[in-house]
Amino acid sequence: MPFKYREFERKLIKMGYKVVRQKGSHVIFSDGKNTFPVPNHGSKDISPGVEMQLLKILDLSISEFRKIK
Repeated sequence: MPFKYREFERKLIKMGYKVVRQKGSHVIFSDGKNTFPVPNHGSKDISPGVEMQLLKILDLSISEFRKIK
């Protein structure tokens, strides 16, 4: 089941990432080492391909990411 932007954002903030800036519909997150954009297209889901790329950057599996509350 794909993530919505708000859910993804909430989990990233709990992991210690902060919103650095926003350009259009892409929000840039950083923790000091990793910096990457996350698409924010309103109520639309983040596509599975983009989701997998983001999880690869975070070095987490989808099940590990889902466990973050």
